[in-house]
Amino acid sequence: MFEFLGGIFASIFGTHSAIATVIISMFPLIELKGGIPVGMSTDFWGNYALNGTQAFLYALLGSCLVVPILALIFTPIINWLKKTKLFKKLGYVIDQKVKTHSANINSKISDEKSKTKKTWIKCILLFAFVAVPLPLTGVWTGTCVGVAIGLKFWQNVVSVVLGNIVAGLIIVFVCSVFPEFTTILFVIVLVLIVIMLTVGVIKFVISSKKSKINEANNNLNENHKESKSLSEQNNYVQSKNKDVQKVSENNLNK
Repeated sequence: MFEFLGGIFASIFGTHSAIATVIISMFPLIELKGGIPVGMSTDFWGNYALNGTQAFLYALLGSCLVVPILALIFTPIINWLKKTKLFKKLGYVIDQKVKTHSANINSKISDEKSKTKKTWIKCILLFAFVAVPLPLTGVWTGTCVGVAIGLKFWQNVVSVVLGNIVAGLIIVFVCSVFPEFTTILFVIVLVLIVIMLTVGVIKFVISSKKSKINEANNNLNENHKESKSLSEQNNYVQSKNKDVQKVSENNLNK
């Protein structure tokens, strides 16, 4: 597997491990936590592998480039997705995931009255969230959460970048102390990403089917209510007609 991945990187980037580290670190989910092991892996690059400092700086550059852009465009993009027919459900899913993380942060400061303290606590919690080098706790998710909890642009960017630095230092430390696990660490990140994406797709498909079934059931219920209403109206009309007939018969008999 290592040779297969190394062949892919070599065919795309040649011997330019630094460029590969920057670009790979820009991708969501992989980010810096995957970019550093890639840059430091001798299995992938041989003598062209980066040292810890180089891998850290290039991965930090790549992963941080997306932060200010994402902080500016996240809300407009989500609103646009939710308005489109094709990506509407995806937009709601992403929005719900971000709101779940932001609700966890907001719940921890609900008792705080000072607005300034609330902002500082939000920044610290966002920093801690990004500083943990796990999937879905990186700069992409962190930046979106920062927007959702109402941080200003610079507050969001600074908190996420500082957290990203700590996460990068942790990864570099692990790769430097255990160099034989550098490539394995990247593979583990890939496997976790594949599992998460697979589970996410399955959940999305199941929820889509459930929503379609619920919509069909609602339509059936509405049709049933309409038919029941029409039946009641017909019964009422028939009852009135019978009353009219009785009145007419009584008048004739008189």
